[in-house]
Amino acid sequence: MVRRTAAVSAIGLAVLLAATGCGRSETVSTQPTTGAGQTSTPTTGSSASSSASPHTTGAAACRTPQLRWKLTRLEGKRHNAPTALLGVTNTGTRPCAFDGYPGIDVYVGKGPSVSSKPKNITSVRLVLNTGHAAEFPLFYTPTADPHGSCFIPGDDDPRISVRPPHAAAGDYGASAQLTDANGRRLRVQVCGTTIQLGAPQLR
Repeated sequence: MVRRTAAVSAIGLAVLLAATGCGRSETVSTQPTTGAGQTSTPTTGSSASSSASPHTTGAAACRTPQLRWKLTRLEGKRHNAPTALLGVTNTGTRPCAFDGYPGIDVYVGKGPSVSSKPKNITSVRLVLNTGHAAEFPLFYTPTADPHGSCFIPGDDDPRISVRPPHAAAGDYGASAQLTDANGRRLRVQVCGTTIQLGAPQLR
């Protein structure tokens, strides 16, 4: 009888220890996919950061040789609507990551120039798979008021340069051409002193 009681007690203690050990196990949560070309990555317990981007894992930064830019003027500009769209397509053989906003410069030789800056403080982290594209809305003043003038007039035939975010040393970007929705060439004209970029959308 004593031996049977001891055996039962030993079994009860083993079950209790097993239950206690299970209480210390880590939970694994999966972050959902949020867009085209984006993948989910499992994260363990509370170590996952809400600001981290699982989509950029394993993808190298986008570089100028693997990108094709397209700048399209929008017609019928309304108040607070973008003036143009800056499209970028990954023409390379591997996915690449955008971790920030591209840089745009509109300039006339060694004369006046206008550079871009983000419209909002929203961070940008996305991956472009091969053949995939994204569009950034551009906000700037394309025409002068009746009594004003343009900082960079279209008559001077300004040039446009675009570079990826965090460009590598020696990566000076690529030239871009402003066109209308039908692909016809337009001369860019900037009447303010800043070009603002809105948050991108994957296409």
